[in-house]
Amino acid sequence: MPGAVQVPSLEELDVQEVAVSSAVLKAAAHHYGSQCDRPNKEFMLCRWEEKDPRKCLREGRQVNQCALDFFRKIKVHCAEPFTEYWTCIDYSNLQELRRCRKQQAVFDNCVLEKLGWVRPDLGQLSKVTKVKTDRPMPENVYHSRPRPEPNPPVEGELKPSPFGSRLFFWTW
Repeated sequence: MPGAVQVPSLEELDVQEVAVSSAVLKAAAHHYGSQCDRPNKEFMLCRWEEKDPRKCLREGRQVNQCALDFFRKIKVHCAEPFTEYWTCIDYSNLQELRRCRKQQAVFDNCVLEKLGWVRPDLGQLSKVTKVKTDRPMPENVYHSRPRPEPNPPVEGELKPSPFGSRLFFWTW
């Protein structure tokens, strides 16, 4: 049937979710951003190019899997310093990182010693980067449409309004 929307099945959409709080995400954000940079950028590129989230399910699964693997590694190697760090962030009223610098330093040292991950410098993750992808360039349906016709010529004479402009009533 033309025009019918193909919805993915529940099996295609079923993935294990990353069930962590905002404090945990905030505490892990810098290291997660550097470790899962490629899958995240692949997914965002797919979403931007395709304009259809159904076409990016594979990339979304890769992002989810990277996040799960990341938190599993943290749990195995640096669970105690990480728990202290995110708990400090959670207990501060506005989840401010500046109040938990001691715990952050302990966590960063643990991650550096046991996993070899260096905390990225400020602004490093927000730099513009090119993403090399294996996906083919999507077809742009807007380029295949015929161009619209120019405005048709006005038939007849255009006369001014007999009662003048009605803008007068709305300008006070």
